[in-house]
Amino acid sequence: MKRRLKLVAGLSTLSFTSALAVAGCGGEGEGEGAEGADAPVAVVDGEGEAEGEGEGFRASEGEGEGEGENEGAARSGDPADDDVEYLYRLGMVRGHLAAFIELYRAGAFDMAATHVKHPESELYEELVPAFAARGKPGFSDALSTLANAAADGGDVEAAYEATVSAIRANAPVSNVSVLLLSISKLVTTAAEEFDIGVGEDGAITEPHEYQDAYGFLSAAREMLSEIETGDINASEAIAVAHEQIDLSLASFAGLVVEETEGTSATLYGAAARIEIAALGL
Repeated sequence: MKRRLKLVAGLSTLSFTSALAVAGCGGEGEGEGAEGADAPVAVVDGEGEAEGEGEGFRASEGEGEGEGENEGAARSGDPADDDVEYLYRLGMVRGHLAAFIELYRAGAFDMAATHVKHPESELYEELVPAFAARGKPGFSDALSTLANAAADGGDVEAAYEATVSAIRANAPVSNVSVLLLSISKLVTTAAEEFDIGVGEDGAITEPHEYQDAYGFLSAAREMLSEIETGDINASEAIAVAHEQIDLSLASFAGLVVEETEGTSATLYGAAARIEIAALGL
């Protein structure tokens, strides 16, 4: 535990030092609040439509329209008005479902069932006030359909794809820095779950948490792949994030295994590097 705390403290210091360096280079803002004239803003097609196609985050030049109200403001930590927190919470739902679908496809149906989130789950219920504040429809029907399909032998693949599209349709308009900060936070949570699920000798002691860690990383990679931008700096930051998440996923020997040679240090380091890349935009 002491070693982990020292690692986290070191990485936080690294992030903070880099953020100060970025601020001192003549930029007009800090972190996700930067308001440079060329700041890329991600736009989600089909926003507010739970049944939308969710074509991904398409970045455009200049200031964002509609949402993205976090720019230049201190983060509240409330998903109702904090885009980083809101996107992170959506990513957590996607992470649980990513673990579910991988286990389901592998035939580990009992394990898979523990990762399907119902609309009544605490994770979803905590988002309901944010949906209302943001004028979003939520995706409770899609979650119910998926859970029922898994329980009754329905078309799980179609229900899964529809649920992911519905989650993406509830995403806000946010710049690439905000998106990367939410992904960094998701990777940090994956590292924490890895710590819980894997013993010091590499033995998988808590399979559910180990699988959650994999799911959160998978969701983070999917979210990265959905970002489209023509800004070279944003593209380079996204490439860094892709590299770090791929390295982190290599820590997993599979979802239904007894041990792994991976360590949480890889995941914590990845989260810090992604945060640094985000703060540099």
